[in-house]
Amino acid sequence: MRRVHRHARSVVWVETTAARWAVADVADFRQFVLNGTSGLLWRSFDGHTSDGGIVEHVLAAFPGHPDTARADCRALIDELVRLRLLEPAHPEPDHDLADDAGMEL
Repeated sequence: MRRVHRHARSVVWVETTAARWAVADVADFRQFVLNGTSGLLWRSFDGHTSDGGIVEHVLAAFPGHPDTARADCRALIDELVRLRLLEPAHPEPDHDLADDAGMEL
């Protein structure tokens, strides 16, 4: 199954100095700091690109990455989901197809 995630709706973030990302869940005030590889991974979630595509993008930025990097990136994605900082993205309905089918959106 192709997994696609986006930043959770209750999460805000800002890039700080030294390429660090401050991430906060406004629903419960949890705060996190991501940097380096985790920061690049974080800012790559757009709700359209598959998790696998994002991992490959991140690994391409670090050509000398260790053999464990792919598994580490996937583990970080799982942790971000567990922390409710990422949520599954679902494609928006195609309005033209919905109109053709007589559906209202």
